[in-house]
Parts: sequence; structure tokens; C-alpha cells
Amino acid sequence: MKHKKKKLKTLKDIQKLRKNLTGLLGNKRSIDPKGNHVYFEVRDNNHLLIQIRSLLEVCVFALDGDGMMLAPKNNNASKEDSITQVLELVLCILPDSQMHYMDKLDEMLTKLENR
Repeated sequence: MKHKKKKLKTLKDIQKLRKNLTGLLGNKRSIDPKGNHVYFEVRDNNHLLIQIRSLLEVCVFALDGDGMMLAPKNNNASKEDSITQVLELVLCILPDSQMHYMDKLDEMLTKLENR
């Protein structure tokens, strides 16, 4: 009986954490209505990490080569400025909240299993 109550409390705690989750995969109610936001769709955490990895790889390849912008409208763009913008985007989309949620979820479930 005590174990059942502990399971129920853990599930309620998980639901509470999920309700307060912010970020790309988070709760729609957590979005600030005052700001301008850009959205892109991610299927799950793995898809988000693949997107972030791809953006970082582009930066590595760009820094490694001597490529230059060929389109006339981009001929004033510097490699460093473009890479800085991509890295800033990566920092914005890092799934901090999701990772915190997953860590807490894992911790709670581990405690539950060990009882």
C-alpha cells in the first residue's frame, strides 16, 4: 500500500514537472505573449539534437575551409559573422529545459525502482 502511494506521488510530481516544462518541446502556455518568436518543428528530443549537431557541423566545415559567399547579395557577409549568427541560434535552441526535465524524471523513476 505504501509503495502504491509512493508511485502515485511520483506520477503526480512528473505531471507537475511536465506542466511547467518550457522550451521547444514544452508547454505552449509557457511562451511569452509579448515577444516575437520563430518556430520550427521538431519531432522529439533526438530530432532536435540532430538539428543542433547539423548546425554545429556547418560551422566547423565553414571554419575549416576557405569558402566564400558567391551570391552578389552575400558578397559582404563574412564567414565569422555568419558562423556567429548560427552559433547564437544553436545556443537559443539548446534543449535546457527538456534535459532538466529528463534528468528529474530519471531521478524520480530510479528512486521509485529502488524502493
